[in-house]
Amino acid sequence: MNHPTCWLSLSLFPTLALTVVGLMGSLALADEVSVQRYVTRYCLDCHSSDAPEGDIDLSQLHQTKDVAILFGAYDQTALHNMPPEETEQPSAKERAAFIRSLDGYLKTLGHDRTRQPGNGNLVDHALLFTEPAERKAATPSRIWRLDVDSFVQRARAITNQQNLFYDNRNNAKPVSFPYQTPDHTFLDFASVHAFDNSTTEMLLLETDLIVDQFMTRQWKRYEKQSRGDASRQWRSIFAAITGQPPSAEQLESLLELHARSQADLGEAVAHRITVKAILLRPNVLFRFELGAGEPDQHGRRYLSADEATVALGYAVDVAGPDTQLAGALKQCDLNDREQLRAILRPYLETDAMQARLLRFAHEYFEYPRAEEVFKDADKRDYHPQRLVEDADQFIVKILDQDRDVFRQWLTSREYYIRGMFNYTGTKIAPIRWENGYKDYHRNFNLPPDQVGKLPAWFAMPENERAGILTHPAWLLAFSDNEKNQAIQRGRWVTTKLLGGVVPDAPVEVDARLPEDDSLTLREKMHVTKASECIHCHRHMDPLGLPFEQYDLFGQFRTEEKEKPVVTTGKLWDNKVTGPIPYVTKLAESRQTKQVFLRHLFRFFMGRNETTDDAPTLIDMEAAYDESNGSLKATVLSLLTSDSFLYRTIDSATGTAS
Repeated sequence: MNHPTCWLSLSLFPTLALTVVGLMGSLALADEVSVQRYVTRYCLDCHSSDAPEGDIDLSQLHQTKDVAILFGAYDQTALHNMPPEETEQPSAKERAAFIRSLDGYLKTLGHDRTRQPGNGNLVDHALLFTEPAERKAATPSRIWRLDVDSFVQRARAITNQQNLFYDNRNNAKPVSFPYQTPDHTFLDFASVHAFDNSTTEMLLLETDLIVDQFMTRQWKRYEKQSRGDASRQWRSIFAAITGQPPSAEQLESLLELHARSQADLGEAVAHRITVKAILLRPNVLFRFELGAGEPDQHGRRYLSADEATVALGYAVDVAGPDTQLAGALKQCDLNDREQLRAILRPYLETDAMQARLLRFAHEYFEYPRAEEVFKDADKRDYHPQRLVEDADQFIVKILDQDRDVFRQWLTSREYYIRGMFNYTGTKIAPIRWENGYKDYHRNFNLPPDQVGKLPAWFAMPENERAGILTHPAWLLAFSDNEKNQAIQRGRWVTTKLLGGVVPDAPVEVDARLPEDDSLTLREKMHVTKASECIHCHRHMDPLGLPFEQYDLFGQFRTEEKEKPVVTTGKLWDNKVTGPIPYVTKLAESRQTKQVFLRHLFRFFMGRNETTDDAPTLIDMEAAYDESNGSLKATVLSLLTSDSFLYRTIDSATGTAS
């Protein structure tokens, strides 16, 4: 019991209990069960001064404000690690009330992890799908840095150079816009990305590249159109770059800058400096969502027409709003949600929107990570990028059908498989590996004579494959050089489908598995049952082990190390016997559907949900159900919700965030 991790898990509750009990006056407890009653009943028997478990006396810690301990208490409570299993357990209602009270206390200390990427699951799931007494959903006013892909698309549109930021090896992203969100989260999180000194320096260099291309490809066109009218020319350039015409003051400032630069540095340099000045304007690099007009009784203000155009435009297209959307929204009253839905519906059917939803699938399922996994094997048999492309086809086909999308993504057996190109006959001929995929059938356990030269759709055997979680691309994404990653697969299910929380492994814990080649992965994982590990691993391991049906290349198997492969696991305290019944149960659960909708919310909103967003999530679920599982109808519900259209002053800071 003296392991540091174990000490923390044992000491969290009494420390927190005495802390909160000593500060009851600062808490507004609306829960039926008070913090004092909870800790007295469930915690203090082990950690009071009369019976200090592990020789740890916590009776004098009632004044602590140790945030690390409080955060740990939150995690251990949410994970059901405390109170210990062998002691009396609180009801779900008692536990939820205690967690809410703890969350409130942490916020009084200025700490709210629920706003941070990766911590959205800390928000009480039951409250998110319970109709509140008042509907007051809104988003705090914010300034959102432009997404990497949006910046690239805008730069390409400005320069009319579609190969900008592209090389022959990959679609390179500009280095000055790095994503800073944690692993396994959505990349474009509004509150995370900013410009520091080094980022700004790199941005200036890349702006020079954009200016070079603009002067080469576009300048003459604007010069010709203006017919010598400088005001007209700079007005057109400003509108093209920023997406809106300049005000009189802005135009006057530009003309003055150009005149001064021309007098000091010459005409050619003045042209470049003025274009660069427009490119570095805040509304080129940021999305402003501050709200306008008088606030309602809940302090909410609608987005202005320009703000709504930008917010909705980037929601449906990574390149941002077009002139048609801007014109329609200027004439639209945001109170008229049916009119707004009519404006947006055509945009849901575009290729741009399909690309947005495919990106959501990429970041949600994470299967493109397969391309980053190196396998020390014959490269002729291993083409992860092609498997990812096949998985994309699987995702997109279901998107195009737009019916029962979530369940189909998890259970459909219709897989797209590229052909083996120059394969002929029943015998595989020796070929140059660069020219074909001679062993591609092996990834899907198909006989070589079943896969022809051309891509085709295959109905996979019902006992072998079902949905994206048994697709070789997803399985590869959660593997490494030498083995599967059952723990990481279980972590994905815990966080992405069940709405659970898994803390990072403490630095003092050795997270390596034994290097005994005679053991199966399941046998190696016996080390996770140690007292310092099991509290977290019991939430992951049983959820990842059913996928042991597949090897480290994603191929279906029945043996491992010449032993029958074991694929049993546990879901909601019930035994599951293999991957197919397992993913089927997940797909049929209302809870997993709701958690999926929570992730959809985060992707399009660029933030985590709060309990005030409950009406939005309730309406999203209703839209999904009433449309027979249409993802587009669900997104339309979100884009016309109060959460998307209203802004408030940030209650946590008193200012616009």
